Amino acid sequence: NTTIYVIAGLLALLGTMDKLIDAASDLPFARHVSREVWEVKLLLLLMVFVVAYFKFTWSLRQFNMLSILIGAATPPGEGTEEDVQRFAKVNSLAGDEFNRGIRAYYFGLAAVFWFVHPWLFFAVTSFIVLVLYRRDFLSHTYSAMRA
Repeated sequence: NTTIYVIAGLLALLGTMDKLIDAASDLPFARHVSREVWEVKLLLLLMVFVVAYFKFTWSLRQFNMLSILIGAATPPGEGTEEDVQRFAKVNSLAGDEFNRGIRAYYFGLAAVFWFVHPWLFFAVTSFIVLVLYRRDFLSHTYSAMRA
């Protein structure tokens, strides 16, 4: 899972905070802030990816449970509508958790821009909200699901 690599990288950055601050001070639009502010930003970014990790792993467990339920299902024609609804509910819950993990990545990407400048963070976050809105409510996929 790439989330583990992101978390490991962020933990490594915590150990090299001085080098990170020096490198960032060379960026033309970077805002100069204290070491404590850098640490808070990095810890918050780390938290976003820890949440993503748990969302993804919980989603995988739910999809695994669903595959077990499907494998243990009664033969065709002997099942009930309750079985179908139960399978659909577990599938929906697993998909929701996976979607939340993906969204954590999107907003984690926006949070990276917070290190450069707060306004850039705001702009990228707003852009991501617009992209997600478009994908959730204006996409061809959404139209196909609603048909």
